[in-house]
Amino acid sequence: MAEKKELLLWGATSPGEILEEKLQEMNVDINDFAARIGYTPKTMNELLKAKCRVTVEMAYSLEFGTGIPQYFWLEAQKQYERDLWREKVKEAVKNQAGWRKFFPIGELNPRTWIKDFNNKEDGVSPILKFFGVASPKAWENYYYKNRLKVAFRISLAETEDPYAASVWMRRGEILADEIKMEKQSDKKVRSAIKKAMPQFVKLAQNDVAAWEDLRRKKALPKPKVGEDFIDDGMRKLQELGAKFGIKVLYAQNFKSAPIHGMARWYKDIPVIQLHDRFKDRNAFWFTFFHELGHIVLHGKKDIFIKNVYYMLAYAFRALKLDEYDELAENADTSDDTFDDLGSDDFDIA
Repeated sequence: MAEKKELLLWGATSPGEILEEKLQEMNVDINDFAARIGYTPKTMNELLKAKCRVTVEMAYSLEFGTGIPQYFWLEAQKQYERDLWREKVKEAVKNQAGWRKFFPIGELNPRTWIKDFNNKEDGVSPILKFFGVASPKAWENYYYKNRLKVAFRISLAETEDPYAASVWMRRGEILADEIKMEKQSDKKVRSAIKKAMPQFVKLAQNDVAAWEDLRRKKALPKPKVGEDFIDDGMRKLQELGAKFGIKVLYAQNFKSAPIHGMARWYKDIPVIQLHDRFKDRNAFWFTFFHELGHIVLHGKKDIFIKNVYYMLAYAFRALKLDEYDELAENADTSDDTFDDLGSDDFDIA
């Protein structure tokens, strides 16, 4: 075992360089050595110049010819390739350093979303690992040209800050992965949501009332900068959503991307992501019901991001009507209905 550890210390250079030194020590010509182990002189010369890899078969042949164990040659090859790739990554990171500057550095600094975010030697890799992509180009293809374009329905060049928006979206994906939930058919989930609407409405009414009580007492919570915030009402909504197959998530948005809510099917499970610190509790619930409407009414491949408030029509009307079943059957939930509703209509309290 000690011999293996000592031999592996050699692995900073290519296997060919190590072989060349060994042959000099053995006073053996490369052509003679090639004949001894059953390879052509051309192949052995390519190995010396690092133009071919050490295979398992070759490693065993090298062991017979040099007395150095096959595992050393294989490890030397792996180490050499790791070293080469590490240098390529360092060079790439150096060339991509400017990419980091597009993200909301000031607002991300106090948050703990991106591990090792302030690495002074490499500020790019932590961001790539956060997104789960291998390069800025991969980020561009997956988020800039794919996910966010679907969400905004326009070219990302026209959005206020696609970089901040992508961070917020990715944060939601990470939070969603942390919540274990069984997949259900979209038909079953949508049916359950419609039947559960009175429960969501009741929770909204109680939560807004509690919020207004705290406001009168001047006891509203004051989230700390950078912390992930969730209060009792938000937690109850999360629990109720989970009961009916929906993941409800909270993440603070960014000044340059003031997104209030997003609805999507992530890994075949409906997800509603909300900004975590609304100043107006009515606005919080308007946004939730609006996003809930997208889950009920639209396709699984769609992503909806909104920074405007309007409420799902039949949810809003359920606040004033007792017969929900009739309402659910007859409610006009088209976009025209939403457009016709003014802000004065949205008063849950």
